[in-house]
Amino acid sequence: MQLRKVCVLIAALTCSSLSLGQALDSYTVPRNEHGQPDFQGSWGVRFSTPLERNEGMPLVLTPESAKGFTDALHSFVFSENTDPDIDIFGPQLLVTVKGEFRSSVLVYPENGVLPYNELGIETSSYGYFNGEGYDGPEQRPGVERCVEGWGAPPMRGFPYQVYYGFVQTPDKIAIVGEETNPLRVIHLDGATRPDAIRTFEGHSVGRWEGETLVVKTTHYSDTIPQRASTGRPMLISAKAEVTERFTRLSETELHYQYEVTDPEYYTDDFRGEFSLIRDDSGHIYEYACHEGNYSMVGALMGARVQEAEVRATDNNSN
Repeated sequence: MQLRKVCVLIAALTCSSLSLGQALDSYTVPRNEHGQPDFQGSWGVRFSTPLERNEGMPLVLTPESAKGFTDALHSFVFSENTDPDIDIFGPQLLVTVKGEFRSSVLVYPENGVLPYNELGIETSSYGYFNGEGYDGPEQRPGVERCVEGWGAPPMRGFPYQVYYGFVQTPDKIAIVGEETNPLRVIHLDGATRPDAIRTFEGHSVGRWEGETLVVKTTHYSDTIPQRASTGRPMLISAKAEVTERFTRLSETELHYQYEVTDPEYYTDDFRGEFSLIRDDSGHIYEYACHEGNYSMVGALMGARVQEAEVRATDNNSN
C-alpha cells in the first residue's frame, strides 16, 4: 500500500512539474492588509531526505531514481517492522523544490556535504543527542526534554509532519512551530539586540526584496551548537550568521532557502533549500510534550533498575 502511494505521488509530481515553470512565472503573490506578500497561515514540512547527500548521487533525481531512493529509505528505517498496521509516515517522502526531487537539502557545496573543519568534525561526532547520562533529566538532551525544537534558524525538515504558523504585522513576523511550540519573531523594523544577549534561536532582522522575505540572524548562543537533522547534526556557533529567503511560489508552496556562514566550525559557507507546503486546516496544536513525556520517566526508571541489578550482582559476588 505504501509503495503504491509512492508511485502515485511520483507520477503526480512528475506530470505537474512539466508545466510548473509556466505556472510559477504567472503566479501573482497575494498581499495582506499591510501590502506585504501574504505568508500568513499554516505551512508544513515533512520529508526523509537527509541534510547531506550520499556520495556519488546527483542533487536532482529522476522519478525512477526517486522511487529507488524512497524504497531504500523504507527498507533501512523499517527493516524490522512486521506490523502492517504501523503508519509508515516518512520514508516515502522526498524534498521537492519547484517540481524537482532532491537527494539532499544541501545545494552547496557541490558535493552536498557539510564543510566541517577539524573542530566541526570533532564536535559533530560528539554524542549530544544520546545525552550525558541517566542520573537525572538534566543529563538528557534538549530534544528529549521537550526544550529544543525545529524552529530555530535555519529551519530543518523531519520525517513526521512539522507545522509552522506565520502571523504578519507591519513591522514583525511571528513564526510558531508545532513541535515544542517555539516562537520566533522576525523584526522588520531593524530592531537590534545587545551583543551580550544571545539565545538558541538568535536575533532575526528581515526586509522585503520584492516578493521575497530576506532574514539575517545573528546573536546565537553556543551553549548547544548541535542542531538535529536527518543525518549528521548541523552546528551553529556564536559566530554564525544565517541568511534566509522565503518566496511564495504558488497557493500551496513556500520556497525556503538558507545560507550559513560560521568560521568556528566550517571551512566554507553552505546553502540548503526546500519547500514548505500549505496546510489549509490552519491548526497549530499545543505540543504538550512535557505532559506526555513518559519516555523520560521510563528511561530514568530503567537506569535505576539497571543500577539495582548491578548492585545485586556485586553483593552476590561478595
